[in-house]
Amino acid sequence: MDSRKFIKLVLGGTAAALLCVGGITVVLDPFFHYHKALEGVEYPLNDGMERYLNDGIIKTYDYDAAIVGTSMMQNFKTSQFDSLFGTKSIKVTLTGETYWTIDQEVRKVLKANPDTKIIFRCLDYNKIFQDENVHNYDNYPDYLYDNNIFNDVNYLLNKEIFLNDTLDVVRHNLQRKPTTTMDEYSFWENEHPVGREQVMKSYERPAEKTKQKPFSEENRKAVIHNVETNVLETVRENPDTMFYFYTPPYSIAWWDSEYRKGMLERYCEAEKLQAELLLPYENVRLYTFADQYETITDLDQYMDIFHYGSAVSDRIIDWIHEGTGLLTADNYKDKIDSVKEYYMNYNYDKVFEGEGNV
Repeated sequence: MDSRKFIKLVLGGTAAALLCVGGITVVLDPFFHYHKALEGVEYPLNDGMERYLNDGIIKTYDYDAAIVGTSMMQNFKTSQFDSLFGTKSIKVTLTGETYWTIDQEVRKVLKANPDTKIIFRCLDYNKIFQDENVHNYDNYPDYLYDNNIFNDVNYLLNKEIFLNDTLDVVRHNLQRKPTTTMDEYSFWENEHPVGREQVMKSYERPAEKTKQKPFSEENRKAVIHNVETNVLETVRENPDTMFYFYTPPYSIAWWDSEYRKGMLERYCEAEKLQAELLLPYENVRLYTFADQYETITDLDQYMDIFHYGSAVSDRIIDWIHEGTGLLTADNYKDKIDSVKEYYMNYNYDKVFEGEGNV
């Protein structure tokens, strides 16, 4: 065989292999980039792949409500939410992300499905002072988010995606496993158990107590810019959608940490300002669970100083449905001031003194 025939054969074989790989990915479409799930095919929605899967779920699933937020919301069950609120919801969360990034996710939902009745979203304490356009992760798979067919080569001819995701659909069906449910999607408690021991393994208690820092004008501007850009604009643009917002019940270890760092009063004042910005809107329901002291002081409910387990997630949905923790124009100041008073005077040493790192 002469060299030209050999080169043609190699090039032809390579092209055929690439077409085969790309074709299988197009047909099975593990990230729902081109189409919804194929009828009769079951799909694994693998943990840690939310940045690849969420966009396709938003564009192709049938829903009228969405649970959108950080890892604070990953243990929520859409089945519980739907049974209480009469919805058909999806859960599209992003671990460790900011107000800006979560708002972008909310906007995707409302663009793909303008008839969405409810957005259920957390507003994390530890993100509130960030710049209004900051995000925590780079290297997003933007080729899955846009309409540019030319950069789809990053999806269709991606070796890792083909081996780990496209073929995983095949393996999933050969093993006769059902499609991952929204209850199971991004659920982390099976891999990360909760309990006091788990919290104390990761908690590094600040050695010194610092005087409480005042809520400065710079802090005030940061909160206003963040909330205005990444919450209120979307609320105003979608008056027919009801937005359920809540601040998560971080554990007593987090409150201890912020108290010792002198940040506790700042966070309470920031929450108060956020309430003042949000409460005037009729399509907003705002909740705080910082006064759920029985839960917050029970470290057996937590995986670390922030993350609560599924039992607390279940309670939060129940609390919201019952109206527990609802902030109003009449009660938000007293409610948040009461929270501040409680944590400013809590006897943290009885819980943490001498613990160190276990």
